[in-house]
Amino acid sequence: MAHDYFAILGLAPGRYSEVEIAQRFDSERTRLIAELDRPRHHVESRRQLEALHLAYSTLRDPTSQAAYLEAGFGNENDVTAMRRLIAASLEGGLLRYSRRRQILEEGRRRAFSDFQTQLLIAQVQFGDDQFAPVTTGTPRPAADKDSRAWARFAAVGVLALALFLALVRWLAT
Repeated sequence: MAHDYFAILGLAPGRYSEVEIAQRFDSERTRLIAELDRPRHHVESRRQLEALHLAYSTLRDPTSQAAYLEAGFGNENDVTAMRRLIAASLEGGLLRYSRRRQILEEGRRRAFSDFQTQLLIAQVQFGDDQFAPVTTGTPRPAADKDSRAWARFAAVGVLALALFLALVRWLAT
């Protein structure tokens, strides 16, 4: 299975009534619709809404829910599947650019961030003992406003210093 529909709805795998599925769908949909108003999160929220609607359409009917469970839900961990794909794509320990792009697309399809997928590629190429393990789940909450403001201030300072040094070098020649 490409996506864990139960996790998308915030449920543990199992059998649920139509009412429970509908309640979870409504609460998640309300949260994601509120996220659509934030420009930085618009694309991600739309993608999550599409996945949410797909999960709801699959799990709301008891027969399709049973078919989803019987189809082998959870047979292979997404991380394990990605590791196998990466290992099969290596040529002499190296990964071609075109294959890396395909693996990144597969990682996105399996709800991995690009960073998580790149970390998995590095783990498979160079060994697990050199990198931290990849964890899937809810992303960390965004930093508070004060730390983001300081980060922006520091970035502007570095940029100003770089421009100053470039100007001094230009004037010296």
